[in-house]
Amino acid sequence: MVVSFDNCVSGMCRICMDLASADSKEKALDLLACGCTRAMNAKGCAVRTLDEKREVLELGAAWGLSEAYLRKGPVELCKAPLDAHIIGGEVADIADVATEKRMLYPEQAAREGIRSMLCVPVRVKDRVVGVLRVYRSEPHESTREEISIALALAAQGGNILEKFRLREEKRALGEVAHAISSSLDLDEVLRSIVVCAVETLSFKAASVRLLDEDGKYLEIKATYGLSDTYLGKGPVEVVKSPLDCEILSGKAVRVGEEEMRSKLQYPDETRSEGIRSMFGLPLRIKDRAVGVLRVYASFPYCFTNDDEEFLTALANQGATAIEHAMLYQRLSKTYDDLSEDVWKWYDWGKRPPRL
Repeated sequence: MVVSFDNCVSGMCRICMDLASADSKEKALDLLACGCTRAMNAKGCAVRTLDEKREVLELGAAWGLSEAYLRKGPVELCKAPLDAHIIGGEVADIADVATEKRMLYPEQAAREGIRSMLCVPVRVKDRVVGVLRVYRSEPHESTREEISIALALAAQGGNILEKFRLREEKRALGEVAHAISSSLDLDEVLRSIVVCAVETLSFKAASVRLLDEDGKYLEIKATYGLSDTYLGKGPVEVVKSPLDCEILSGKAVRVGEEEMRSKLQYPDETRSEGIRSMFGLPLRIKDRAVGVLRVYASFPYCFTNDDEEFLTALANQGATAIEHAMLYQRLSKTYDDLSEDVWKWYDWGKRPPRL
């Protein structure tokens, strides 16, 4: 059935209102899949989100599709040329899936009763973050109006994903800020930062290293996700690590697998650890870098501007914690020195002070 653009306007408005009131990403995507199915008079709809780190499309929500079909298997971009094209920004209108050679699971689609499919990219700003698929139970060539409706709904999906991504990152930064304000234990705070980096962005591992007193070595202070073997590989000497020299100069640096041998002090050990890309940022107090925050990915990954923005905020939190710890140490030493002077002045409190 051809969708009337005019008749769909009120339905899309209802979808937008429902999405605005959703209190979780899962609920919002469910509402989107359901609303899209109804607005498009389709058999069903699915929203898949891009996991850039593993290069797979994960199921975010679906409507009108059986559990058996949804469990058919993973959607890996290297094995799904159709979805790879959508992630590249294309729109795919497949009037008859039986003739589409780029389908990843054609037999399962046939058993599900899927005969045609419209696929559009889900975008956040200029970046594709997922795929919206509209399924029909009969061969159908989408009209320009139907494609416009699908793109408009996909845009709402992008807004949903961005909204809840920002909410999750804000929550994570709030937890780190609370750790900083409630603890004077620097090791504990730095540990919370590396855990936050890994779990919020789904990386393999993260570490914080601080310069020693002479500024020659970067000493490990907190790690998460790294093996004891890797951590015991040897000291990180600044002059032998081009990556850390660059970071300590004040830059955020992305390192791909092909650059590791030229930029790392221990490239072979890094590869053996299963690290394929990394991102390093300076920990700065005022205008001086005092350490390095590194995050590691287990596959070739292009770190995004959103990743950099979040990790920069984490690095700033780490620098704040270090500054607080240094201030506390100075105050403690001043207090100890004053206490010692007072006790000497009072001759250990046995007699009045000597004048």
